[in-house]
Amino acid sequence: MADFYQHARVPTLHHLAHADSSARETEMLEWARSKPVALLLPALYAECERPALPRILEEVSQAGHISEVILSMNGMNAAEHERALRVCRQHLRGKKTHLLWNDGPQLSGVYQRMEEAGMAGAHAGKGSNIWMGIAYLHARGFKGIVVSHDTDILNYSRDVLWRLCYPLLHPRMGYRFAKGYYSRVSDRLYGRVTRLLIFPLVQACRDVLGTKPLLEHLESFRYPLSGEFAANMDALESFSLPGGWGLEVSMLSEAFRHLPGEQQCQVDLGFHFEHRHRQLTHEQVGVNEPGLITAAADVARCLAWQVLRESEPRSAQSLMARIIERYRPRAAEWLQRYEHVALLNGLNHDLEEEEAAVTAFGCALDQLLHQIGTDGLRVPAMRDTPARTLSAIPGLAEEIVASTTSL
Repeated sequence: MADFYQHARVPTLHHLAHADSSARETEMLEWARSKPVALLLPALYAECERPALPRILEEVSQAGHISEVILSMNGMNAAEHERALRVCRQHLRGKKTHLLWNDGPQLSGVYQRMEEAGMAGAHAGKGSNIWMGIAYLHARGFKGIVVSHDTDILNYSRDVLWRLCYPLLHPRMGYRFAKGYYSRVSDRLYGRVTRLLIFPLVQACRDVLGTKPLLEHLESFRYPLSGEFAANMDALESFSLPGGWGLEVSMLSEAFRHLPGEQQCQVDLGFHFEHRHRQLTHEQVGVNEPGLITAAADVARCLAWQVLRESEPRSAQSLMARIIERYRPRAAEWLQRYEHVALLNGLNHDLEEEEAAVTAFGCALDQLLHQIGTDGLRVPAMRDTPARTLSAIPGLAEEIVASTTSL
C-alpha cells in the first residue's frame, strides 16, 4: 500500500515498515529534554461529550515526550468549562495541562483589546483556537516544538505524535515544519473538500496564472487540509493565521514564505483516520449548510486570498472569475479519477452525491466571486502573527497567561 515517490519540492517521509513505537518514544525522551514538545489541541466543548477526545487524552497521558498539553476550547459556558477541566484531570492523569476558554469572559476581554487596537477580534473557529494557543506559548516564552492534531479522530493512536515530532527532534534531520497526511477512506472515499474542491481549484489556478512557486508548493502536499502538523515555535509564532476554516491553507502558505523547502516535510501517518463526517445530501446542493459547504467556502476564500493577494483589486476579481470557469471542467476530471479509484477498490461510491458536492462547491465559489466584487479580496479574522500582536499591545501577553487555567 505504501510507495516511495518523492515530490521535487517537499520531502515526503513515507510509512514503509512497522517501526517500534516504544523505541521511537524512548529516543525522543532524550531529545525532548533540550527541545520540549507541547501538544496544542483545538476543540469545541462538544468533543468532551463524545468518545474521541477522552480516548485521545488517555493515549496522550502515556506519551512521555509530550511535556504539556494546551487545550484551546470554545463553545462552552461556565459549567461546561468545569466539566472540561474534570475531563482533563480524569484522562490526562497528572500531565501538565492548560485550558484556554476562547469565548470565556477573560479571553473575550483579550479579543476586545485586539479589536480596539485595529486587529481582528473574537471569531469562533479552529483558526482562532490555534492562534490563541500559539500566542499563549509565546507569551510564556516557550522555545520548543508545537504539535497539533484534530480531536475527533475515533481510531486515534499516539503513534501520530511521534511520527510528527520525530523529523523535528532527530538531530540528523533538522526539519522545522512537518505536515501529516493519511487516507480518508472506510467503506467509501471521504475528504471531499480536498478531493473535489482544493485539488481541482489549485489546478485551475495554474491554468489561469501559470506556474507559480506558491501553487507548486501547495500542489506538493498530499493532504493540504489535514489538521495534523508539528512546527518549531520560532517558526510558528511568525505565521499570520485566519480565525476560521482557512487555517490549513494559510499555514502551508506561511511555511512557504518563511521556511526553505528543505526545512519542511510531509509525514505519512500510516493509517486510515476515522473522523466524524459532515453530511451533504442531494437536497442540500447550493445551500450554505453548516459544515461541509461553509468550510469549503472559507477554505476557497483563503486560497484565493493567498494566491491573488498581490493583485490589483479589479484584476483579482477578473482572475477569480477565470479560475472558477476553469474549476468546473477540472472538477469533472477529478470526479472521474476518484470514481475509478472507488471502482478498483470495490468501495461504495455515490456518484450523484459526489456530483452534488461539486455543484455545491461551485455555488460557494460563485458566492465568493460576488463577495470579492462587493467587499474586495479579504479573509475574515485574518490575524497578525502572535509575536507582533503581543509586542504591539502592552500587557496583552500577561493577560493571556492570566486567563488560562492550568492543572
